[in-house]
Amino acid sequence: MVFKSFYTRIIFVLASMSLTLFIILAIINTIVFRNKSVDAFGQLQKPRVMRMFHLLDARVDSLEDTARVQAILDSMFVEFNVDVFDGNDKWIAGTTSDVAGMVSTKRTRSLQKTHGFNVISNLYHNPNEKSPFKTIKIEMQLKNTPILNTIFVFFILSGIISILVSSFVGWRLVYYLNQRLERLKQGVNKVASGNFDFQLEEKGSDEIAFLARKFNYMSQQLKKLIDQLKEVNEARQRLIAHASHEIKSPLTSVKGFIDILEFSNVLDEEQQKTLLPVVKKDLNRVIKITNDMLQLARIRTPEYQLEKKKINIGKFLVEEHSYFSHKASAQKVTAIFECRIENELEFETDPERLSQILDNLWSNALKYGDHDFPILTRVSLHGKNLIIRISNHLAFPLETPAEQLFEPFYRNPNTSEKISGSGLGLAIVKELTEKLQGKVLAETDDRKIEISLIFPIE
Repeated sequence: MVFKSFYTRIIFVLASMSLTLFIILAIINTIVFRNKSVDAFGQLQKPRVMRMFHLLDARVDSLEDTARVQAILDSMFVEFNVDVFDGNDKWIAGTTSDVAGMVSTKRTRSLQKTHGFNVISNLYHNPNEKSPFKTIKIEMQLKNTPILNTIFVFFILSGIISILVSSFVGWRLVYYLNQRLERLKQGVNKVASGNFDFQLEEKGSDEIAFLARKFNYMSQQLKKLIDQLKEVNEARQRLIAHASHEIKSPLTSVKGFIDILEFSNVLDEEQQKTLLPVVKKDLNRVIKITNDMLQLARIRTPEYQLEKKKINIGKFLVEEHSYFSHKASAQKVTAIFECRIENELEFETDPERLSQILDNLWSNALKYGDHDFPILTRVSLHGKNLIIRISNHLAFPLETPAEQLFEPFYRNPNTSEKISGSGLGLAIVKELTEKLQGKVLAETDDRKIEISLIFPIE
């Protein structure tokens, strides 16, 4: 059985254990009481039975005289059934109780004791070894007042009453405990959702109050730590933005001077052919890294704004992929596009930012991919989500988790020395996707990688 809460589980366990324990104790107590009652009854009737042996030995000369034996037994007016047996355990004669309305007259004529909650049975042996009458069995089985059965029923009823009382008390205690645990649970949910100002009540000195105090202290420490991290992150963003901005201006000037040198033929022909292209390539790389850093810093600021509008998403994706396919064809790479959405599907987004996201992903696939395999782009709807999947084979194996690729400045160790890059392209993709209320996932299988963009459609 499955319980959804600690509260119902405790109540069920306590009630089940109590009921089982009381039933077992009731049975044991009834059996013990019965045995003690039979022993006490046997001891009380022993003198009487001994007198029966004495009368039978004195007045009956032969076992054949069963009529005389029967007459003696009938004349004794006993309240229980009596049966007499010889040395071979053979029944000789017997009489029934004089209170026939209460005691059953049914007899088995067997020398075995009768067992039951409403039966008292005992055997007595004649101390006179020469007597033909060896054993007398007395038995009393109540008809209308089964005392031992009643005792057993009262045991069960008292057990049930005790269970109900203890269950009620346990329920109140567990309810009180559950309320305090529920408040603790709410506090955990509040902190998990980012509300570090939430404080629990700290009444009492028990373990739950101790947990509440420690929880409040923990939430305060987390708040301080997160505030410090926010300050550090904001300072880092400001540093990156400021440094990028300050670096970009002189780099632009340097690029202008190199362009002047290239077109003014100031350098000799050898330097013009070998030196300037290398300098321009490295300069363009630094300018791209600076622009990426500046853009990432701007995206992460609260002031960053998107210009959303409704577009025909199918047509938009076809056009964007067409531009990319020409670029891929120039490098002899096959670009495949599969679109499984309606032609007239409207989607609200910032087309410029979405175009930048796709361009970064396609450029990465072209840059780090194995050109012997195609770059596959698939577009589909899953429920109320638009999913864009871009998959390709990597030229070099990826030895780290795919999610780490979205961290700023991270680059695959197997490609960092072979292929130039800033390590900011996928970080920008992640930030822009989240700004557009979507999420990005990456999955790898051997050398195959698939990056999925998931956007909700209203």
